[in-house]
Parts: sequence; structure tokens; C-alpha cells
Amino acid sequence: MTACIRTDNIEFILVEPRNPGNVGAAARAMFNMGLEHLAIVAWEDDADARRTAIEWAMDGEWILQGARRCASLDEAVAGTGLVIALSARRGGDRPPALTREDLPTALARWTSNNRVAFVFGPEQAGLRLEHLRHCTHTLALPTAPGATSINLAQAVLLVAYEIRLAAGGYVEGKEGSEQAPVHAVATREERERLYRHAREALEAVGFFKPHHPLHPLDTIDHLLDRAAATSHEVQILHGMCHKVITAVKKVADEG
Repeated sequence: MTACIRTDNIEFILVEPRNPGNVGAAARAMFNMGLEHLAIVAWEDDADARRTAIEWAMDGEWILQGARRCASLDEAVAGTGLVIALSARRGGDRPPALTREDLPTALARWTSNNRVAFVFGPEQAGLRLEHLRHCTHTLALPTAPGATSINLAQAVLLVAYEIRLAAGGYVEGKEGSEQAPVHAVATREERERLYRHAREALEAVGFFKPHHPLHPLDTIDHLLDRAAATSHEVQILHGMCHKVITAVKKVADEG
């Protein structure tokens, strides 16, 4: 079976960009690499900024003009299965990391039946923890030690180039190592609803520790991402949460 990467299911999301030249250059980079779906979150632009962005976009101005405009990252990733944040930051409260070497296999598995988004943060400080909570994975581009900050448009070009290479010449691994495509997974909205429901259920049974109240939930959330949980599987977990909450209320009423 030949693996296939559907680039039409890939979207780049720019969060709170400030330099209109970067926005335009990002659209041009996408055009050069055969990608066309762009979303821009909370871009405080005006007529001059839009004019500059279009000038920098060159042949990719149609990508810029057709970009989705979103008020929040939550809105931008609605309905998306795999959300990859471009971030070099690591830590227990952040999504699991992918490497460049992981990308071809991940995209071949996910893009067949799911939307995949790559999220790029503001130029000055990158993605904040509040943004990373909406992402399933992180991806760090290799740089020289101590020089992890990359220009926004250049980061877009580097990622788009990796996607172009993967889509144009995906090489399967050794016999028996290829993985089946991921079926349509639960969206971030569905998983956020489960997160809230699980929090209610775990609070009801006194599961959380005072000093790290949400850490177990974050771990469960990342586990569901790695497992590519489907909508049906998420609904089963909703049913479990409902049973827990109902049982606790029944004990409380009887007491």
C-alpha cells in the first residue's frame, strides 16, 4: 500500500501576527510549496497592513485573500483532528513532541480522513501556554544551540518545505512497519467537552490533588491525542463520566 499525504487537508494557522510582511511572505511560501489553506487569528490589520501583506505575498496573494479570519485559536482549530504547534518549549504541561522525522508518517496517517493544522505563534514570544492547550502535539525546527527563535515567514517556509518533500516522495519503512491511516478522530471541540465532563466526574470523587489539580486531566488529554480517539470512543468516556457523577449524587442523596 502506498502512503498518501492529502495536502488539501492541511492548514497553516498564524496566531496574532504583527508584521504584515511576514503574513504576506507566509502566503507566498505556502504557494511555493503547493499549500493553500491559511487561517489568521486576531490579526489587528488595517488598509496599509493589508496592502503590505499583499505586496509580500506575490503569487500567493490569492491564498492571503482567501484566508480564514478567526477571533481565537479555539475557533480556528474547531473540527481539526491533529493540531501541531511550532514550539521549541518543552515541559510536562505541554503536548507531546513530534520530530521532523515523524512528519511523513504522521501526515500520511492523519490527512487521509482528518484535517491537520500547523500553528505558528506571535513573532515576539511565540505560542503561549493558553495556545498550546488547543494543540495535540508540538514540533521544533532544528536550529543552532541558543538560536531557537525563527522568523515567522521562514518557519512557515521550512515546515511547508518538509510537507512538500513528504508529499512528493513519501518512502515507506521496512516491511511490516507501515501504519494504517487514522480514521476520522474526535475534534478538539469534542475533546474539550470531554475534558470538562471528566473534570466534573473526578472532582465529584475527590481525585485531584490540591497543588496540581489539573495535571491528571492534561495527561488524559494527551493520551487521547496519541491514541487518535474517535468520536464514538469519546462518547463512551462521556458515558463513564455520567455514571460516576450519577453514582456520587445518589450516595450523597441517600446519606
